[in-house]
Amino acid sequence: MNSDVFYRALPADAADLVEMPPRAMAAAAERGELDAGPLPMAEVLRMGDLLVPIGDYCVATKRESVSILLFSRVPAEELGGAKIAVTDHTSSSVQLLRVLFAERWLVEPGEYVGLDDEHDAALVIGDPALRARGDRGGFPHVCDLGTEWYNHTRGLPFVYARWMARRDAEPGMVAEFATALERAYEEGIEALGDIAGGRPELGMTQAEKLSYLEGFSYRLGAPEYASLERFRKSHSRLPPWRPPAPGSDSTDKSESISA
Repeated sequence: MNSDVFYRALPADAADLVEMPPRAMAAAAERGELDAGPLPMAEVLRMGDLLVPIGDYCVATKRESVSILLFSRVPAEELGGAKIAVTDHTSSSVQLLRVLFAERWLVEPGEYVGLDDEHDAALVIGDPALRARGDRGGFPHVCDLGTEWYNHTRGLPFVYARWMARRDAEPGMVAEFATALERAYEEGIEALGDIAGGRPELGMTQAEKLSYLEGFSYRLGAPEYASLERFRKSHSRLPPWRPPAPGSDSTDKSESISA
């Protein structure tokens, strides 16, 4: 839901849209199977010059994320040596989690495992996290990673994704899409109330969904750029690690653009 603002008014002929979770989206762009999309920021940093930005469009939380949650049996500060389950859909969120363990909570987990494995805490993102808020599955502690980053950095938002295109994508096509995306965004941001009226499967009231959407910023400004640099430096100090590649049965979907 946090990306619906870009798609609600996007013309059907603006691009061929395909649905993918964030990690798979980045992998497809790297292989040349996608021209562009709102790619996870951690993957954008990793892929470097392979990509170019589409304007200043992003998906960033102003403070709390509401949908990037760590469910845990104990407080985060006590998870040293613990097994942390992470969805294979995640790229930026799990790297943010690693930074928070290293810099804010000052503990080192024992290992990262899949959601189906035995675990002491679980990172859940996106619409599944919104659905899971009311049923914690026996985990008494819930930590919002957006809020933790905001507090850790003394007021910076967190940028989870940025609209990027492959550098070798046809320039005219990318320019046309950028124009369509700008118009769609301008219409979408004025229609948050209508967007909040959708997705009944989340079990949220319209007021809750509207509050959730209003907690995001979709264009990079000075605070977002400062946060990106802070995250880049923090992440660069960690040993390289990424979750296993997502399987073919992924269900947490984000939209992206197919070549």
